Amino acid sequence: MRTPPKLHWKVSRLSKSTKVSQYLKEEKGFSSRLIKRIKQEGAVYGNGKQMALYHHLTGGETLSVILPLSSFPEDIPVWHKKVPICWEDDHLLLVNKPAGVPMFPGRGLEAQTLAGAIKSYYERSSLSASFHAVSRLDKQTSGLVTIAKHAYAHQRLSQFFQEGRGHKRYIGITEGIWEKKRGRIEAPIGRKPDSLIEHQVDLKGKYALTEYQVLEEQEGYSYVQFELLTGRTHQIRVHSAYCGHPLLGDDLYGGNSAEMSRQALHAYELQFCHPVTETWHTVQAELPVDMRRG
Repeated sequence: MRTPPKLHWKVSRLSKSTKVSQYLKEEKGFSSRLIKRIKQEGAVYGNGKQMALYHHLTGGETLSVILPLSSFPEDIPVWHKKVPICWEDDHLLLVNKPAGVPMFPGRGLEAQTLAGAIKSYYERSSLSASFHAVSRLDKQTSGLVTIAKHAYAHQRLSQFFQEGRGHKRYIGITEGIWEKKRGRIEAPIGRKPDSLIEHQVDLKGKYALTEYQVLEEQEGYSYVQFELLTGRTHQIRVHSAYCGHPLLGDDLYGGNSAEMSRQALHAYELQFCHPVTETWHTVQAELPVDMRRG
């Protein structure tokens, strides 16, 4: 039997009586759409007794919200592949995605995707959860991917990242030695004309900001930590190439693919404020073998 996701909070002291729906929206960040779905398919309990969304809270109640049942997209083929799990609870799943694995089926309807592997994991574990990718990686980029198990966790964590309540850090191997060992790359990014894939620095593009720090230098290459402060397509790849230091193996943006068959980029650390408990967590994903040089 499938079990719907549940949320629990202790309502703090309120300055005035507040409707449950208003509390969920203003204090817990529920969207109007999700509140409507809870009214139709979920339930709310205060101190163990079911209550309507128009019921008033006075403060001190133990509030429980039963969310609508989550479902996994049916058109995603199951892939019986075990992906390393870095962190998990009832609301979130953080995994270490291998390079070469796409997030979702594409036009060719790939049978081997991260979504398919997670679908298999849910089935093996008898989990009634969905697949909401809070963070996404290119097929050839390895590292941490954050998956929300239900709509509220996805909505809330995405909002936290937009508010700066989170940090996404990557390690890349770039060509050449950076003159300035730490800095910010602030350059707008847009799609390259006549290309469906490639992007470029473009004054008419979207604002993009990346912070970087050189960690190590060896034999004409640099290990660099990148932190995304915006989330543009191919942002690190474009910004790194723009600075004259393309990622090793990234032939799309001028990198040398003779020594490495994919772009040397790994999402290695995530610091985030939990969407339900609002506690801070730091999760890391081990650097893959193909990026360990020397």
